[in-house]
Amino acid sequence: MTNNFSVSRRGFLATSAALVVTVAAPKIAVAQNVDPNALGAFIRIEPEGEVTFVSPTFEMGQGSLSGLALIVADELGADWNKIKVVNAPVAPAYNVPGTPVQYAAGSQAVRRWHAPLRLAAAQARTMLTEAAASQWDVPVAECRTQDGFVIHKASGNRVPFADIVSDAAQLPVPEAPALRDDNPLTGSNVTRIDLPSKTNGTAIYGIDVRVPEMVYAAIRQAPVFRAALVSVDASALDGMPGIIEVVELEDAVAVVADSFWKAKQAVEALDVEFAKSTYDYLATEDIAQSQKLQLDTRFAVASVNEGSAFSMIRDASNVYSSDYDVPYLHHMTMEPMCCTAHITDDTCEFWVPTQYSSAVRGVGMRVSGLPAEQVIVNTTHMGGGLGRKFEMDYVDQSAKIAKQVGRPVQLIWTREEDVQHGRYRPMMTARLTASIAEDGTPEAMRIRLVGPSIPEFRNGIPFKNGFDFRAGLGITTETESAPGKLQQYKLDNLLAEIIYQPAHVPVGSWRSVGASENGFFIESFIDELAHEAGRDPVEFRRTMLRDSPRGLAVFDRVVEEFDWDAELPEGHFKGIAFSEAVGSIVVQAVEVSMENDEPKVHRVVCAIDCGKAIHPDSVEAQTVGCIIMGISSALYEKITITDGHCAESNFYDYRVLTLEETPDIQVHIMESDYNIGGVGEAAIPGTAPALANAIFAATGKRIRSLPIIDHI
Repeated sequence: MTNNFSVSRRGFLATSAALVVTVAAPKIAVAQNVDPNALGAFIRIEPEGEVTFVSPTFEMGQGSLSGLALIVADELGADWNKIKVVNAPVAPAYNVPGTPVQYAAGSQAVRRWHAPLRLAAAQARTMLTEAAASQWDVPVAECRTQDGFVIHKASGNRVPFADIVSDAAQLPVPEAPALRDDNPLTGSNVTRIDLPSKTNGTAIYGIDVRVPEMVYAAIRQAPVFRAALVSVDASALDGMPGIIEVVELEDAVAVVADSFWKAKQAVEALDVEFAKSTYDYLATEDIAQSQKLQLDTRFAVASVNEGSAFSMIRDASNVYSSDYDVPYLHHMTMEPMCCTAHITDDTCEFWVPTQYSSAVRGVGMRVSGLPAEQVIVNTTHMGGGLGRKFEMDYVDQSAKIAKQVGRPVQLIWTREEDVQHGRYRPMMTARLTASIAEDGTPEAMRIRLVGPSIPEFRNGIPFKNGFDFRAGLGITTETESAPGKLQQYKLDNLLAEIIYQPAHVPVGSWRSVGASENGFFIESFIDELAHEAGRDPVEFRRTMLRDSPRGLAVFDRVVEEFDWDAELPEGHFKGIAFSEAVGSIVVQAVEVSMENDEPKVHRVVCAIDCGKAIHPDSVEAQTVGCIIMGISSALYEKITITDGHCAESNFYDYRVLTLEETPDIQVHIMESDYNIGGVGEAAIPGTAPALANAIFAATGKRIRSLPIIDHI
C-alpha cells in the first residue's frame, strides 16, 4: 500500500501547535542592510509600528536575545509586544565591546552589551522626542516615550514612533543622552521573544535551512584525530541513486547527494583508508598516567602568584595535599554540527548555527578567496552551543565541499560523527596543597594543574612562557571588592600553576571552561580541609568568607533556604559548595541518597548574585540548566580514548541525566548593586563538588575523580 502522507518534524510542530497557539512568522532573521530610517546600528522603527532590534549576539537557548531586546525596549520606551529581533550581520558595529570580533560566548551578552545598548536606545529616544517636540513646538523636557509613543502630557499630544522616525533620523545623534531613571521592564518576567516560534515550529535552526538548488553532504572523518586521508574507493556507490559527488578533504571524505539519507548511506559504503599515526595505540589511561607524572615536574607556568605561598607551604609544619582529575567531556548539543554554504565567483554565503560569526567570515574569505564584503553570514538559531559552536571545523568543511560542488550544500554530521569528533573539555589533573593554620583554615595554597591548552590547540599558540587564562578560570576572584585571592575566600597567599601537556585529542571551550574543572578541585579540597579540621563544612566556609559580605550573604541564603541544620530523612545526606565564575557568585546545597549503589539526587537549593537580574526568568532557567548539566557531567559523563580515537558514539554509550533522574531545583536570585554578572555558565562550577561532598557524607568516601559513577 502506498502512503502519500508525509510530514516533516518542523511541519508537525507547526501544525500541532496551531491547535493551542497562533502560528506566528519567525521572529529571528538576519539584517544584511541597514534601513535608511534606522536610528543607529541597533534600532529600526517599522512602518507598522514594530521596533526592530538588530542583535549583536546570537541565541543558543540562553535567552540573550530577549535580555538584550528588553534593555533596548525599556530605555527606548517601546511596546514590548511590538519588538522584533533580527541577527546582526558581520560588521564592526556589532563586535563585542572591547574586542575586534563578533561572537556569543563567556556569558558576556548582557554583561558586555548592557551599557552600549542603553546608550543606543537613549540616543534613539532622544532623537524621537526632539523630533516630536519640534513638531509640536513644545520643550523637549516635557516629552517622554511610552509603549511606542512620544507623549506630551500637558497638551495631550501623542505620536507613534513610526510617524516621527523619518524626522528623527535626520537629527544629529546625541553623544551623551540622559538615561531613564524609570525602567519598568527591567527585572520583570516578560515573555521571551524566541518562545512563540520555538513552540509553534517556525524557528529556524541550522538544520532547518532550505535554499534553492540545495544538496546535502554527509561526512566520514578519520577515527584517530588528525590522521590524513590516504585513499577512497567509491566503486560501491555505482548505481546508487541521487549521488552527486565524492569530495576528499585532508582528514575526511564527504558524499554529496540529493538527500541527506542518501549521502549518509553512501559515505558509509565507501572503502576508505586513513594514514597510520603515532597515536594509534594511545588510550585514556596513558594520558592520565602522563598527567599524573607531570604533577611532580619542576617546570610550570604561574598564572597566579600572590604572597609567599611557595615558601610558606615549604616551611610549614602542617601541610595537607590531595590530587584530583576530570575526564574529557563532550558538549552533546541536541543539534549536531551542521552548516549550509554556497560559493560562487562573486559571493560566499553561509547559513550556520554559530557562536562566532567573525570567524565564519574568515573561513569564507580563506576558502573562497573573496574579500570580506563578499562573504555573507546568516546566523540561525543554535540547537545548543555551550562552546562547541564557537569552533570552525564544520564550517571549514562545508565551505570546501560547497566550493568543489558549485551548489549550495548543507553538511550535517551524524550523531556518531559529532560525538567522536568533538572539541572536548580538556582532561585535567590537579594537585592542591595547603599549609594549615591552627583553626584548620589554609594560610597558603598551591594549585598545580596539568593538561592541554584550548588556545594552543585552536590557534597553535605555545604557552611555555605565558599563561592560559581559560585554564585558570574559577580560581581567582572575578568580581569587584574581593577580599582575597581565592575567589571570595580570605587567602592572601596563593600560587596557581599550569603545566601544559599537549595531546592529539581536540579540546575546546565547554560550559564555563576552566571553571568547571577548578570548581570541583577547589571546593572538594575546601571540604576535605574542613573534615581534617573536624569542623562543619558550613561553619568552616563562613570563617573563610568572613571578609566578604557579598559572598557570605549568598552562602547564608542557601543555608537558610536549604534548612541546613534540619534533620534529613533517614539515608539522606547533604553537601555544599561555593563558586564564583563569569562575574557572579553561586552557592549550592545538595541532598542525596544511595540507591542500588548509585547516588540519587533529591534536591538542589541554589542562590545566585549576578548583580542586576535583567530578566529573572532567564536567570533562573540558565541556573537550572547549569545545575542539570553539572549533575549529569559529574555523575556519568566521560569521553574515553581507545587506540587513539573516541570510544563513545551516541547517547546509548555516553550517559546523560534523564528527566526522571532530575531533582527538585530551587533557585533564589539575590540582586545587588555590583556589576552585572553572567548567568549562562555561573552555576556549573559548584554542582560537581556539592554533589561529591554530599556523597562523602553518605559513604565516607572522597570522590577525587570524575565521573562519580566510576568511583563508588
